[in-house]
Amino acid sequence: MKVKSSIERGAEYLCTKLGDVVTAIEQVAVVKGLAMWEVERKIGAGIRKRLIVSERSLIPAQLSPTASPA
Repeated sequence: MKVKSSIERGAEYLCTKLGDVVTAIEQVAVVKGLAMWEVERKIGAGIRKRLIVSERSLIPAQLSPTASPA
C-alpha cells in the first residue's frame, strides 16, 4: 500500500538518523501510517549502501549553501 508523501524518487535528502545526504530510491512499505523509503548512501569511492528509513527522518537537502551578505 502506497501513502502519499512529499518524498520524490531520485531526490537527495538529509537523513537525520544518519546525519548524511542520501538519495531516495523508492517507497517500500507503510508502518503505522508512515511511509518507509529505501535510500542509498555513498560511503566512499564507488561504495554505496542501501537502507530503509521512515519519511519522517528525511529532510530536503539544500542544493547550494546560502551565502550570508557581507
